[in-house]
Amino acid sequence: MVEFPGFDQVPKTSRANLVYCCCISSLMLILITIWACPESLAPPTRPVAVVEVELADGISPDAQLHEPVGILANQQQLTKPAAQRLVKPAVAADSAAASACAGRRIYMYELPTEFNLALLELCASKLVGWINFCAHVQNYGFGESVNSSEPLFVDDWYGTDAYMLEVIFHSRMLRYECLTDSPSDADAFFIPFYAGIHALPYLYTDKRMEWQGPELVAWLQENATDSWQRHGGRDHFLIAGRTAWDFSRSLEDDTGHWGTTLLVLPELANVTVFSLERRPWLSMDQAVPYPTGFHPSTATSLRRWTHEVRTSSREYLFAFSGALRPSMATSIRGLLYNQCINAKTRCSLLDCSKIKCSHNPIPIYKKLLHAEFCLQPRGDTATRRSVFDSIIAGCIPVFFHEDTAYTQYSWHLPKDPTTYSVFMSETGIKNGSILVEEVLGSYSQTRIKEMREELVRLIPGSLYRHPESTDPKLIDPEFCDAFDLSVKGMLNKVLSFKAHPHSSQLAS
Repeated sequence: MVEFPGFDQVPKTSRANLVYCCCISSLMLILITIWACPESLAPPTRPVAVVEVELADGISPDAQLHEPVGILANQQQLTKPAAQRLVKPAVAADSAAASACAGRRIYMYELPTEFNLALLELCASKLVGWINFCAHVQNYGFGESVNSSEPLFVDDWYGTDAYMLEVIFHSRMLRYECLTDSPSDADAFFIPFYAGIHALPYLYTDKRMEWQGPELVAWLQENATDSWQRHGGRDHFLIAGRTAWDFSRSLEDDTGHWGTTLLVLPELANVTVFSLERRPWLSMDQAVPYPTGFHPSTATSLRRWTHEVRTSSREYLFAFSGALRPSMATSIRGLLYNQCINAKTRCSLLDCSKIKCSHNPIPIYKKLLHAEFCLQPRGDTATRRSVFDSIIAGCIPVFFHEDTAYTQYSWHLPKDPTTYSVFMSETGIKNGSILVEEVLGSYSQTRIKEMREELVRLIPGSLYRHPESTDPKLIDPEFCDAFDLSVKGMLNKVLSFKAHPHSSQLAS
């Protein structure tokens, strides 16, 4: 206790007054401090959540982490796992951030790595003997950078494999600004299951007779009881980076027909599944854009590309790129190929049976940039990655079946398809009543320019930007790429369900 010399000589009344004045002065000082520095009363900064993950040997624990959770730069890094900690951003505690995240909070389950990250370490033909996908998991699932000396394709272009959709989404979700580590606060729940990669043995090995998914269901039922039962899984979503048909084999099928059983498990019936192609009659299926080769990391990169789209000289009326399907009786690709040949200099042809198109975007985009229209016939299934190559290149897509786009990408493409595409019936192509050159030649340059501007508007939402981008103009909330629109669509779907809990259909 501090003693003041002579204080005991002061009369008691004066001493009381002195103590009173000191107390008043101290109180005034505290009030002035609070007024001048209100942050002094703020609670301590909320600690970030830390997730244990597996990364390859040779990555220093103190080094800046560039490849998230085992999404590694090269095959050698995938050979020996080593523990590494990854900082997962938590939702900011301040009121402004809380307001911005209202209705947008997502809880991401921390699944055992056997459901996601550990699968990547088996990329070197360890899941299926003849499938090596190590090159494709590089760069957050974008694959190897395109090695090109052409200025247009030097930056932000990759040999992306569309089946890496799950890795791409997971990389972005780890950086989602409204992640929450509290299930009770979440508006929606993300299950980071690499369904398509996990499915490989069930599609291509002796495991095809087994069911895919019971282990995932068991984990959710045991470890996520409250959040899982809250709405019966209706506020949950996962990524299946293939077509929905690849996961739709009947549970009663014991003949080994194509597909796994993941999407027919009754326990997952209410979970929304993002896939490359949906079953149009099911509200829980939602198609999202195929990943293409362009993943801009800056607004400048995106602007440079859209300028090229607007100004490119388009000397061809239409283009066709793809491989023929001679063994498919229903395919019209051979007929379109012939019409392209007959159109001579008005049609540009890229035969992907002769040139490997899937992991080399350069020859594809060189063709698409120089054509007004791009033919999009069905292939093995209704949808094609070429649809989004076409949009990104500003080449007006020509569809021959509604399920190629119109019934698929409701969260990413306009409701009025005539604003950005042309439709011709397969029947007309087969019976010879529709001549592609004649139909497309009837469009005026004014109309073509209007449709191309609509495609330019659709470009951001048709691609997946780089997850490491820090360009404020590119990550501005007004800019929405395919990931952003998918998450927004899911949150709106959950909101619709909660507003009408007894409805059997959710907003799509």
